[in-house]
Amino acid sequence: METISASPRDTATIVSATTKSSVSVGDDEEYPDTKPDNESADPACRTFFAAYGLAPSQYKWMAESRRKEFSGICPAPDVAHVDYVVLFTHDSDSYTYAMPVPVHTDHNGFSDFSPLTTVDTALVSASEVEKARYEFVWVFHVTRGAFDPAKFSARRKPQFTTYVKGSRASQRSIEDAFNFVETQGVTR
Repeated sequence: METISASPRDTATIVSATTKSSVSVGDDEEYPDTKPDNESADPACRTFFAAYGLAPSQYKWMAESRRKEFSGICPAPDVAHVDYVVLFTHDSDSYTYAMPVPVHTDHNGFSDFSPLTTVDTALVSASEVEKARYEFVWVFHVTRGAFDPAKFSARRKPQFTTYVKGSRASQRSIEDAFNFVETQGVTR
């Protein structure tokens, strides 16, 4: 076993460095800011949407690639900012299982609204959704401030609907929907 000796001056330097590192370690132990950036604060955002029934690959595309192609169309920061409701289904030509879910708000004002909601995996597994042969999409325009997910009717008439088959169908269905939204703009 080797013994290392240090002079008093070296010892003071070691203690000082140890103290500094322990302070920074303490700073690292704080909870990180887990709230994602508010995309609606981006000045490019002009139109806001809420999407329901997304496949995992569609959710990933929305989070990672949407800004590149559709920078002016953003996930709504809250229910009051929704301009378009977009429903996705997979191998089903009915959107009833992709309907918006009611939003719950507690007495402190916290809301469980999410602008991007994936398909309910209790009904169909994520792997089955990704294997879908047909991707269906329905787009509904709503007046900003008037969207209430609890009152969204299954009989409501969409302003746009299409289906896509083949490779990249998940992504193409999003692109078709957003191309429609981009041509329509916003009525406030």
